[in-house]
Parts: sequence; C-alpha cells; structure tokens
Amino acid sequence: MAGNSVSTAPAIAAIAFDLGNVLIRVDHHRFCRRLGEAAGVSPWEVYEQVFASGLEPAYDTGRLSSQEFFQEVCRRFRIDLPFALFAQWWQDIFDPLESMDEVVEELSRRFPLFLVSNTNALHFPHVHQRFPVLHRMRRFILSYQVGSRKPEPGIYQALIREIPCAPGECLFVDDLAPFVAAARRHGLRAWQFSTPEDFRRRLRQHGLY
Repeated sequence: MAGNSVSTAPAIAAIAFDLGNVLIRVDHHRFCRRLGEAAGVSPWEVYEQVFASGLEPAYDTGRLSSQEFFQEVCRRFRIDLPFALFAQWWQDIFDPLESMDEVVEELSRRFPLFLVSNTNALHFPHVHQRFPVLHRMRRFILSYQVGSRKPEPGIYQALIREIPCAPGECLFVDDLAPFVAAARRHGLRAWQFSTPEDFRRRLRQHGLY
C-alpha cells in the first residue's frame, strides 16, 4: 500500500516547515520556571496562564503588541519586571535541533522551502538572527503577520498563496498531529515530524533526499 501511495501521488515541488521542534528545539519550561520563581508560583501555573490560555494565541496572531502582552503577563502574576528582562526570558527557550541544518541545506538545493509558524514579534526576529537554518527559507508565513495561527484556516491559505505549485505538490511538515490534519484538509501533503533521523528516512523513501 505504501508503494502505491508513493507512485500515484503528485511529485513534490515545495516543502513547508513548522519551526518549533522541527527546525529548532523549543523548551517553554525555561520561561515558565524563571517567571514562576519571580512570581512565587509553580511553572505549571505559568504555563496554564500563558501558553494554555488565550493569552499567547492573542499575541501570536498580532491582537496584542509585545508591550501589551508583557503588561498582561505582569498583571496576571502581580510582578514588576523590566521589559528587557522579560524579553530575554521569553526569547531564551530555543536551541538547535541536531542535523536539521544539514537536511534543510540539502533540500534547499532541490526545492523552494517555506516556514509556517505560530510565532510572535519577540520570538521570530530573535530566532531568525540566531539560527542560520531559517535563511534557507524562501518565504515566512508567520502567525503574527497573517493574523491566523495553526490549525486555523487562514495561515494555511496564506501558505497556499505563496507556494509556486498546487497544494497537493507541497509537503507540509509539523510535529503536532492536529496541525498536520488541518494541512491535509487544505489539500497539502503533510507529514508529522518526530526526529531528524525519521524525517531523513522518509525523505529517502520518497526519493526526496
């Protein structure tokens, strides 16, 4: 069955990547631990109030500015932080993901590459400056710029407007199953990412690497 699906599917003409835990590592706990220590609450409470509430989505879709997001976090936890320190904590959650730079560099020689990310105005400029893997991307489809975040339809449609091919000829790669399922509903080819080794294996299996 796998062989039939490979042979009958249209050829891949573009690849779109998620950012966090696909191209680079993300550890939200670092921010939660630091803010929790400052506020005298548990890291889990910080996670619930910031990441598992409507607060981060509002920031990720541009409905809150960086200053408004910062002020609301401080208000919720009744703390008084300098914005520069808050920004440092907020940005210091990323690390390289081993071997993905090499994989992306090789793919960039054969395909136009795109980034589709739920991100915000403090995170993205920081990671773009710090991680050269992002320089291989042709276009960035960023939630805070397009006003929509995965799995909402708008961000997928923004990608589809940018790619130089039909949706079924674009491979979408994300680590979260609901985001992969949403991509498929928009006609994109989509894989769920687990590890760089597994991703490289699947690319070779499909003749893409």
